[in-house]
Amino acid sequence: MEELYLREIKIDDENIITDYIDEFIRYGSVINGLSGATSCKNFQELYKKLQKQKNLKFVDYNQEERPPSLTYMLIRKSDNRLVGTFNLRLNLTKALDDNFAGHVGYGIRPSERRKGYATQGLKMILDICREKGINSVRLGCYSENIGSKKTILNNGGKLIKHDSGLISSDYYEIVL
Repeated sequence: MEELYLREIKIDDENIITDYIDEFIRYGSVINGLSGATSCKNFQELYKKLQKQKNLKFVDYNQEERPPSLTYMLIRKSDNRLVGTFNLRLNLTKALDDNFAGHVGYGIRPSERRKGYATQGLKMILDICREKGINSVRLGCYSENIGSKKTILNNGGKLIKHDSGLISSDYYEIVL
């Protein structure tokens, strides 16, 4: 298994992030784990948004505003290639719970999927959750997303809710 590491996005990561986003566009794939990338016009706007998200305030579970979050790049050590991104919401809100969003959103670039990177990256994010005192982590995925489902199950996820609506979704919990 390739050795990977996580790190937060820095202001000088424009080329790395732009290349990453461009690959999702070329593949016609949804960008997950890079909180709000699709609503930004350029890297500077995205970076500013990610910095702002780190400093949001958490009041309580019922707040309508987003809770604070941290976004990490999952990087392969052998060639320093960005293989994925993980967004960790430091608190859970009712809106996140109701929408099966949970604490963690993640994505692996299309050319690097099915190599176990999501499983490794989620394991590392769970270590960060432990460090931050988060004892129970919730994650959602579309029911037909077998890769994401396997990633969550491989990290100890237990199905806690299923929604068979127009787009079938599953919600998992990992107790740390």
